[in-house]
Amino acid sequence: MTRGDTSRPQRRRSADEIVEPPSRWRYVLGGTVVAGILATGVVLGFGDFLGRPGGAQSVRMSMAGFEPRLIHAAAGEAVTLDLWTTDSAIHLESGVHTIVSDELGIREELPAESRKAVTLRMPAEPGTYDIYCDSCCGGKDNPTMHGRLHVAEA
Repeated sequence: MTRGDTSRPQRRRSADEIVEPPSRWRYVLGGTVVAGILATGVVLGFGDFLGRPGGAQSVRMSMAGFEPRLIHAAAGEAVTLDLWTTDSAIHLESGVHTIVSDELGIREELPAESRKAVTLRMPAEPGTYDIYCDSCCGGKDNPTMHGRLHVAEA
């Protein structure tokens, strides 16, 4: 200490004083936080692939049309389609995409930024049937907004 210095001198540890490492609970808590952050990243990165109904065919509906553009099914069978879109309501007329087939009497709506499982009964007659979205980007008149449903002989 220098003259006029009124601060307290710092206490020095003695050589025989033991400093304990952090408790293992601190490491457990840190690991849990890291695992939670990683799990959140996986869900955000691959969320579109999670929650798909078992055996359903995934069909993305977007401003670019249907993906895939060709859906396969057997005559007379019930087919579950996992319809999903990430398009926001501001881009869609009435805030929905639709999947329509005049020949098969199909009309399903999918709200913006959502996912929905739809089960459709395929016709007994094999063939290729037109499907389209009539609520977006020019609707039925836009060739991009069309897909096909190929029904094969059972």
